[in-house]
Amino acid sequence: MLETVTFDVWNTLLVHDFSDDRLTKARIARVGNALESAGFRISPECLREAYEYTEERLSLLWKQEKDIGLDGHVDLFLDGLGLEPDEMTMAIIREPYALALLDFRPSVVDGARDALESLKNKGYRIGLISNTGRTPGTTIRTVLEGYGLLSYFDWTAFSNEVGYIKPNLRIFERALAGLGSAPGSAVHIGDSMLLDIYGARRAGMKSILFNKYSERFEKYATRYYDANGRHENPDETVGDLADVAAAVERLDRAGKVNI
Repeated sequence: MLETVTFDVWNTLLVHDFSDDRLTKARIARVGNALESAGFRISPECLREAYEYTEERLSLLWKQEKDIGLDGHVDLFLDGLGLEPDEMTMAIIREPYALALLDFRPSVVDGARDALESLKNKGYRIGLISNTGRTPGTTIRTVLEGYGLLSYFDWTAFSNEVGYIKPNLRIFERALAGLGSAPGSAVHIGDSMLLDIYGARRAGMKSILFNKYSERFEKYATRYYDANGRHENPDETVGDLADVAAAVERLDRAGKVNI
């Protein structure tokens, strides 16, 4: 019954402390240095205010379960600085903004490679469905490739490229279409009860909650997401990625028996 397994990225395959301000500081510093090298003189206070300006607008967008691409982020940042978002100024800060995550790469969650390899060897198609926040999918792919994980995926769906964030149905549909999979033959694995479990179940997929980092993520996520009473139970729950393959096989067997 099951042919496809999709994964969340953050707190499922990769992990870092979302409450840590290093990424914010790195992104602001990269953008400031790039503008200074191009002849612009902008104070650290103005850069921070521009970042907060983008935060407000992005938060409103994400609460509508929508997302924008990298150029949309860059446009907002320049607007917050009072600079014309023409191609010249966008080109100055596009790469510094996008690559800030590379200044301190997140860690691979224990067992991620083994879980992906086990599922791939068993013949499952493997996909990735991820909200990106400020870091675009191109940069996340770079991180995954650096850890030797990107090649396991047959399709990747990042919210900044799709235009919608989990738990919106559209990002799951886009991933399933890319994988050539029907919802009933797919299972999604992630750490968020709202974004991953509710989103996947509403899309018609099975779901597995990976709860090792769930509590920490939920504290961060309340700034951007509101369940508004939406809830679905996972089909399986695991606390270790080493247990994912067995959980997938249990769901697969159960589906075959029901047929």
